[in-house]
Amino acid sequence: MAAPAKRIDGIDFWRGLALLMIFIDHVPENVFQHVTQKNFGFSDAAELFVFLAGVSVALAYGTRFFEGETVGAVRAVLRRAFTLYWVQILISLLIIAIFVGAAALWDENDLLEDADAVVSNPLQTSAGILALLHQLENANILPLYIALLLMTPLLLALARRDDRLMLAASAGIYLAARAFSLNLSTWPVEGTWFFNPISWQLIFAIGIFAGRRLKRGGIAYDARLFAACLAVVAIAAVVRTDAFGYASGLWQDVRDVLDCGKTDLGFARLVHFLALAYIVYHSGLTGLMRRTRAFLPLCLIGRYGLPVFATGTVLSAMGEVVETRSEAFSHEVAFGAAIVVGGILMHYLVARGLAAWRDKSRAQQSMMNPAHSAPLSFRKSPIVLWSETSRPVSHICPSQKSYPRAAVVQSGQDWCDEDRHRSLDLSS
Repeated sequence: MAAPAKRIDGIDFWRGLALLMIFIDHVPENVFQHVTQKNFGFSDAAELFVFLAGVSVALAYGTRFFEGETVGAVRAVLRRAFTLYWVQILISLLIIAIFVGAAALWDENDLLEDADAVVSNPLQTSAGILALLHQLENANILPLYIALLLMTPLLLALARRDDRLMLAASAGIYLAARAFSLNLSTWPVEGTWFFNPISWQLIFAIGIFAGRRLKRGGIAYDARLFAACLAVVAIAAVVRTDAFGYASGLWQDVRDVLDCGKTDLGFARLVHFLALAYIVYHSGLTGLMRRTRAFLPLCLIGRYGLPVFATGTVLSAMGEVVETRSEAFSHEVAFGAAIVVGGILMHYLVARGLAAWRDKSRAQQSMMNPAHSAPLSFRKSPIVLWSETSRPVSHICPSQKSYPRAAVVQSGQDWCDEDRHRSLDLSS
């Protein structure tokens, strides 16, 4: 059935795109960094990820929470947070091992900069990593997501009373964090979290709010609001690109005036992203992308978001290490591009391999228990996520025929996405 597939396609596609943009922006200097979202506005892929996380929470945990399965939903949230926790620890240890090993191999002490605290004070730093109080560069978004999941029961409890109450409370917390410079501290290295969860919870709550609206028939279209959003996005693009090269220094002069800070989710970043999301939802962009060859691969990458994100984070660390030897190559630009292309291919191969493994596991399970070999049942839900229209659809989950065999995910498995009703997983 085509209609149900649109909703899942939208979540998976945009998540997959966000993961690739995060990877490209984290890899050392490369030509692809000039075409990612951050170059054409005030927000970037981080806002997209957190917003989709909130939407998915509303569709999965929220559904169970509001249907009376409060204890089960909270338990699932905590289980998911623990999964993200051990993946974060594993990623951190791998990155440290990569830098320490490369420093020893090439006798490059500069490579120890990211792991300097671990080398100089291993016991305290290791304890800080385990407590999420010491976060390596480019490995700090999972701790944010863990903190947001721990806030989820409170946000859902407020939303059960009234969605607007949840949103008002979240906005109040955001304003307090901005007014009084509230953030979580790091240790043993003094500082604060790069992604301030006290501020970033607002866009997460907005995602929950949007997800709740989607389940009730979609987000309404308003011509005046759409025009205002177009104006915001257009102005941001002009400023961010220095008027497309015709006003050199414009962005540098304006950025100090605008509230575009990433750590505390600057107001300009928030407004820009919400305007962009509203335009995408009502413009039909997802439908256009669905006709391209890149759509299904990105859906697959987005569906296996957590292992793909972990792969990308480790690959970006390896890219930093290899970049220190780039002087040995005659074409550094081509070398950087090759790292990105190879990394993107690795993202897809990881997702493809996991999909094939899940397919094989399900086939074996079906052979052992024929009673469970029937197709997954559908749950009705009148929503479409970021599709070409806001018209309702009749189901939330696609049939097995909606994707190629390698793209099918078994419901209930740990690596499945959070927007699946029976599995409560989402990428980092």
